[in-house]
Amino acid sequence: MLYDDPDDADDPVIHVVNSTMPEQLQQSRMRTPGDRPFPWRCPRCLQKTVSPVVTPYRAKANHDGRLYELDIPDLQVPTCSVCGEMVFSNQVDDQITLALRAQLRLLTPEQIQQARRNLGLSPGELATQLGESEETVCRWESGLLIQSRAMDNLLRIYFTLPDARALLSGAKQDAGLVST
Repeated sequence: MLYDDPDDADDPVIHVVNSTMPEQLQQSRMRTPGDRPFPWRCPRCLQKTVSPVVTPYRAKANHDGRLYELDIPDLQVPTCSVCGEMVFSNQVDDQITLALRAQLRLLTPEQIQQARRNLGLSPGELATQLGESEETVCRWESGLLIQSRAMDNLLRIYFTLPDARALLSGAKQDAGLVST
């Protein structure tokens, strides 16, 4: 654990990811409004010179068993002005996740939540209809989990086609295929 000042133990822990993005995006604690402001102490060179910087960034992220390269022209990431160390946090991960969603053209958490509400469904009711858990639906809507391409397609069909909604009734649906 690294603290900003050794004599100030209530400072936040800062986790660092080297400037090349790992295959799975790491999560760490990010400052929120009201926290002690920048500059932070750099975990590499220990200088108090870490501040937010907007920089172009190329990330790699796995989704649905495939590796995607993302070019993010304006990633805001805390960076040390002395040694160049980038300090990755939840807010940085959120920016990368948004870029991945945009590149893959997946429904956003807000779109999923709004479409569900437009149908007058609770997260649990939508989950039952789709054969998913309520926790999974809540994770999609909060942005903690990115839905698969297949599930994204099913969500789009479900939200836009009343006939599809009528056919999907979760565990109560007919086990056989009906052709018309």
